Amino acid sequence: MAVAPLTMSAKNHDKSYIHGKSLDTAEPTTTVDVVEFDPAPSEEKPDLVVLDRNVFSPLTAFGLAFSVINSWVVLVVGLGSGLISGGPSALVWGFVYASICNLATVLSHGEIFAVYPSAAGQYHWAAILSPPRWKNSVSWITGMLNVIGLWLGAATAGYLSTTLLVSAVSVNKPDITLTAGQQYGIFAAIILLGPTINLCLSTKGNRMFDQGLMLISIACALAIVIALPATAKSKASASFVFGSVNNMTGWDSMVIAWLLGLLQSAFAYLGFDLIYHISEEMPDPKREGPKAVTWTIIVSAVSGMAVLLAMLFSITDISAVISTPYMGITLTGARVLMALGRDNVLPRPQIWSITFRGEPIYGLALCVIVPLICGLIQLGSTSTFNSLLGAATIVFEISYAIPAALMLLGGRRKLNQASPRRTSNLGRWGIPCNLVAVFFVIQSCVIYCFPSSMPVSASNMSYVVVFVGGFAAILGVLWVGWARRRYQAPTENVISSLIDGEDSAGNTIIDSSRIEM
Repeated sequence: MAVAPLTMSAKNHDKSYIHGKSLDTAEPTTTVDVVEFDPAPSEEKPDLVVLDRNVFSPLTAFGLAFSVINSWVVLVVGLGSGLISGGPSALVWGFVYASICNLATVLSHGEIFAVYPSAAGQYHWAAILSPPRWKNSVSWITGMLNVIGLWLGAATAGYLSTTLLVSAVSVNKPDITLTAGQQYGIFAAIILLGPTINLCLSTKGNRMFDQGLMLISIACALAIVIALPATAKSKASASFVFGSVNNMTGWDSMVIAWLLGLLQSAFAYLGFDLIYHISEEMPDPKREGPKAVTWTIIVSAVSGMAVLLAMLFSITDISAVISTPYMGITLTGARVLMALGRDNVLPRPQIWSITFRGEPIYGLALCVIVPLICGLIQLGSTSTFNSLLGAATIVFEISYAIPAALMLLGGRRKLNQASPRRTSNLGRWGIPCNLVAVFFVIQSCVIYCFPSSMPVSASNMSYVVVFVGGFAAILGVLWVGWARRRYQAPTENVISSLIDGEDSAGNTIIDSSRIEM
């Protein structure tokens, strides 16, 4: 496999390092031709690599994150489910509750992000904030949970998009019925679309595409907010929207039914960590990164609530809505895999840093293959596939909660010592935000394990516990059989080197965007 030349600027440095060897540079630019990439790389820790710092501006980072989260789309797709479980009040107040809790989570992360903005995100933070005895295991588990969540999150994004398309066809062409195989074909096409665009467009083209997606998402949300109330023959009352409850789940307890209705809102914010994983490609991420992720949550909350209220005020017959058929993130996953390989979390670590047209090609491929395999489950059982998506939410949420929990267990003291004047400091509000973030994750994980309806049968049983238990067993075997002996959590100095783009001696670290197939 050929590897393109590595070009590194030596303008501000006397030496650059490749594979641990220094190269004296007399000219402003040094080009090193690597003829062949080792087809069977060793499992030793790879060289430190960083991404091009100026790929994502704060606006494009926000646009990409907003278009990936698309909380209003989740609310549209989950409207029928929410009306069954708890009714309008569960949807409205559940979304308010989820918005506040997710804002507390990103504010908790923002304090750490402002000091350590690396592509590894939560897993590097876990390595820094954990007690020395546990840093290897905690950071490794955090990283693996995050990448599993991203894989399943890509499957979720494809599933939601497929659901919208199938529902649109069902409403406009009631005589057309798509088979499970045809729906999987649509799902596969959607999964493949994002990576194809990433690889075919230039870096500038990809960023313009991200901004375009953001504008399309905002325009669609505005269209719903304006068109639905304007065309509705009658309007629902405020008491119906904000106070009515509904329980068609079979559970005897309205409280449980209402709590089940919160799950749509909890799911609506998954993926905000995308900005963490592209931080090494942002200029001044310590300042702009926390702002971008915070504004992503705020704008998503406002747009989601506007769309939700427009839909609910336009509903006068819940049974009619319930009877209606209802049923980008790969880019982030590829960068997380690159970061995990860089720190020897994964076997054959060097291959995860190889890029094609600026994209980590092997990580991108894996982030396509895994969702396509997961999507096959829906051919056999939609309920089982929904449980898999519930498991995705749990592993995602746990990876979000670990940094906040570590801040409560002594991490805040370490962070204050490392950077007392960081750009994001919650002060006395830090501990309350950490507590809210951890509680929200625990509560969501418990509710996701409940069956969606009663009595329980094979068709409506929640298999979330089975999937989460399976993930835990697989990670346990990998840890005991491989990672415990081979993985060493990165030190604070190593992480700082990746963030700054140079090592402690001032030597330039390889730009991974130059290592190409």
